[in-house]
Amino acid sequence: MGRERLFLGIDLGTSGIRVGVLDEAGYRRGVLTRAWSPGQSLNPGAWLRHALQLITLIRRGRPSAEIAAIAVDGTSGTVFLCHPSSGHPLTPVLSYNDNRASAEAETLSAAGLKAGPAAGPYGGPAKLLWLTRHYPQGTPAVLAAQGPWLAGVLAGCPGILDEHNALKLGFNGAWPALLANGPLGAYLGPVMPAATPLGLLRRDLTRRLGLRARPLIVTGTTDSTAAFLALGPLPHGCGVSSLGSTLVLKIESPQPVQVPESGIYSHHLARTWLVGGASNSGAAVLAHYFDRKTLVRLSAKLPVVADTQLHYYPLLKPGERFPVNDPRLAPRLAPRPSDDRLFLQGLLEGLAAIEAQGYALLTACGGPRLQRVVTTGGGALNAAWRTIREQTLGVPVSTISDRPAAFGTARLARFGWIAEHQ
Repeated sequence: MGRERLFLGIDLGTSGIRVGVLDEAGYRRGVLTRAWSPGQSLNPGAWLRHALQLITLIRRGRPSAEIAAIAVDGTSGTVFLCHPSSGHPLTPVLSYNDNRASAEAETLSAAGLKAGPAAGPYGGPAKLLWLTRHYPQGTPAVLAAQGPWLAGVLAGCPGILDEHNALKLGFNGAWPALLANGPLGAYLGPVMPAATPLGLLRRDLTRRLGLRARPLIVTGTTDSTAAFLALGPLPHGCGVSSLGSTLVLKIESPQPVQVPESGIYSHHLARTWLVGGASNSGAAVLAHYFDRKTLVRLSAKLPVVADTQLHYYPLLKPGERFPVNDPRLAPRLAPRPSDDRLFLQGLLEGLAAIEAQGYALLTACGGPRLQRVVTTGGGALNAAWRTIREQTLGVPVSTISDRPAAFGTARLARFGWIAEHQ
């Protein structure tokens, strides 16, 4: 009888890192989590260090097992420049919600990049232009995204991107001529489909981890797509809402739906497509106004009234991607009631309205008609929010809280390993 094979999915989130473990049959065998210390969420060295530490814990916990393959997901749109050979970071990391590249976005818009997930100050091209303007390099550099960077460093080939993360950087089957044929083209690396084998874990890291065999490193995906994959097969018309720092909606479709001017994009995955959009609104707005204890206490007393009629659009700063694609859209958070319960209910109603508008837009543009919603992410545990959402969406809403995105990424590792060994 052969050794047990394990497949690892590393999830680089905004709050911490998680490693999910699947066995060869695809069953979940556990997840390890470590929260970021201040500053580590945007520190590539910390991503690598903590990933290796968690892999070490898995090896020690299952000394007779073989780690067969590893894949990584990260926050889409979190980018920086790195050395194309060593992967050494050459610039600070710009997070997914960093909008400092507003002037660069205007420059690219004037050149023709006006819409789509790559457009605007949150898109990869504007951030890349900002990085090249503010941190000119005397050495070669390549644009790196969070998840693909870690996978590339593990395999010894940094600078390679997966198709899902590359979408927000401007790639859609190919790099657009505006980027590829201009000065930014020198910073754009090769792009591969998700679950594509990159190579084996570097020999030095294999020795450092005390592994007998070198695991296969497989291209990963974005955090929200990983959250979708973690749920396994879903019925037709089932939307998945990831209620994390931001609100991400996805629904499976037999054909792609691309409406760049509305912030709608599609991720290709095997024989299907994941159609969706990502709002800048989300649970980060709740965390800005209420600490965790207060949020739990107030949520237990909701709803206070049937409808607050506050009509909020909860954003932390101007700018929205979906369902309204407007980089100048201002937050709408006034008036604020003196009763914090009403204020919280108003925020939850505003978030639910964005979700409902988003799914309605996906359907209107060619996606399947919504029949039910499955919720993941930290916000999924808020019962009051779920009640308000169900009333607003008009379909059943259920919660799955035991399927971290890391398991979806581990599925990609397993897919890639099986394809390599068929």
